Amino acid sequence: MEVYKGRVRIIGRDEEENVMELCRKLHNENGIFQMNDLKVRMMLDRAFNKQGGILAGIGEKGKLEGLIYLLLSSFWYTNDSHWEEIFLYVAPEYRKSRNAVELLKFAKWCAEETGFPLFIGILSDHSTARKEALYERQLCKSKGRFFIYHKDRKDSLIGG
Repeated sequence: MEVYKGRVRIIGRDEEENVMELCRKLHNENGIFQMNDLKVRMMLDRAFNKQGGILAGIGEKGKLEGLIYLLLSSFWYTNDSHWEEIFLYVAPEYRKSRNAVELLKFAKWCAEETGFPLFIGILSDHSTARKEALYERQLCKSKGRFFIYHKDRKDSLIGG
């Protein structure tokens, strides 16, 4: 694989606490269920240990502005692999930047370099239409939507 030539860089274990800080912010905004720090760290380990995960970000060490986590995965009915976006998150104070665009470009680059398709989605109640438009400009037209049903919360599971 060639070296990526953008502002996005691979994040190592030495930045785990800064990554966890952003994961907590992401969960506070979009979490549906309770966050389990140990389970999050175990998923991060897959990237840190190069076990099918790629964790990449923008910003200096100790001051990450945004992250994307891609996992090499497959659907239940096939052995064919694809990149599954676990999360793409830009900290609120950097949302007027081009960080989301850069992280999406990195994800596309991973797909192009490896030949594995990229599956990426939006799970949010905030600025969803704007995010959908950004993803369609950067990637392609969407191929579906998520619907989250819970018997006790007909309106939404996210953000409240």
